[in-house]
Amino acid sequence: MKQDLKKTDFFCLEKKLWLANQTTNIRAYDFQFTPLFSVSRPRINEPSKIVARIGAIADYSSLYLTYQELGFELINSPKQHQLASELQFWYPLIAEMTPKSKVYPNFPNLATVLKDFSFPIFIKGNRQTAKHHPDLCIAKNKTDFQQIAKAYQENNILHWQAVVCRTYVPLHSLKQQVPDKVPLSFEFRTFWWKGNLVGSGPYWSQFANYQWSPQQQQVALQLAQQAANRIQVPFLVIDLALTQKGKWIIIECNDAQESGYAGVAPFLLWQNILELENNHSTYEIYK
Repeated sequence: MKQDLKKTDFFCLEKKLWLANQTTNIRAYDFQFTPLFSVSRPRINEPSKIVARIGAIADYSSLYLTYQELGFELINSPKQHQLASELQFWYPLIAEMTPKSKVYPNFPNLATVLKDFSFPIFIKGNRQTAKHHPDLCIAKNKTDFQQIAKAYQENNILHWQAVVCRTYVPLHSLKQQVPDKVPLSFEFRTFWWKGNLVGSGPYWSQFANYQWSPQQQQVALQLAQQAANRIQVPFLVIDLALTQKGKWIIIECNDAQESGYAGVAPFLLWQNILELENNHSTYEIYK
């Protein structure tokens, strides 16, 4: 399937990095690169790496081929995109760092799930939740499970995804809470560029004002660095949270091209990426 390129703006950032940018009208995702950065559109003389900031990508392999025809190579290969985006691929690499999880190709029956889990059970799509709605992801009992199973088949975000069941781990909650959302927790988003941290910030910054202490940050980022080293995806997002027992765990991994900034400052993130590209401070495996 060919991708519609009419709404996509292709430009080179500070003569260092190509971007394919598209406005999504999602505040946590969009970023206006000009006038904060120098933007140019030089002729492509040789294949160039490019980062897609065009929102959710329905068919990554197709997009990858389309960009190749234009002289670009997406920063994450189709295999790397899958590794970053789908739990069934990244989970085995960092299983001890994240809640116990199991992937089912279709919505499983309760007896099958209870062989590996006990209530409460966290349920999600292999790639994402349904906008963090608690009634679609937290099963506290048999009735909840059956309701989620029915709703899952009817939800436009979930019905096409494989199903993930996870051990529900109580997290350190924030004082501010929002109706119809999973409990807001002490959770942080981190961006990694070729194994280097380029941005971090509170995941729920849209709803609450909170920050980690220097000691908390150090411990959490050490865990995320270990995960980034194992997963080895050029542009990667890792979300972390603090449990009620005071342990940092990894909540989710994703292709950073599709990820919203959350509480990460976009200007600093791209500035850090450009600095790394300028210094060529990257691992050999990402080149």
